[in-house]
Amino acid sequence: MSRQGKTYSLPFDGAEKPPAIISMCCLGIPCQYKPGRHIKKDRIAWLMERYTLIPICPEQLGGLPTPRPACHLSGYYVIGRDGEDYTAAYKRGAELTLDVCNFFGAGRAFMKRLSPSCDSVRGITALFLRGAGIRVLGV
Repeated sequence: MSRQGKTYSLPFDGAEKPPAIISMCCLGIPCQYKPGRHIKKDRIAWLMERYTLIPICPEQLGGLPTPRPACHLSGYYVIGRDGEDYTAAYKRGAELTLDVCNFFGAGRAFMKRLSPSCDSVRGITALFLRGAGIRVLGV
């Protein structure tokens, strides 16, 4: 890759550890609807030994601010505590997260449990990723 005459290479070219995305909040980055630090040091250390982790927040990629209204899944919709429908932003974030996975060649995603976006079972982003063949695991 070059930009303005400089040459850049992606840090994952030939890396020994495979790339994987991880929910930024799992790394202690305050990006959840209610900012705080929710780091799980033992799990993260284990993952870092095995993968090159790429932090991502699908909600922020979808255009939502931090802090933001708490949301929950209602069928295929994401509804905020304020009564607003946030489904479009969550889907946009899921699509962009999939783009990031494809860009880096990430075949795994370690996502925050109980999040309407990231939950490995019901989350909007997790559904997009699984549909593309990416293995999604809860953290």
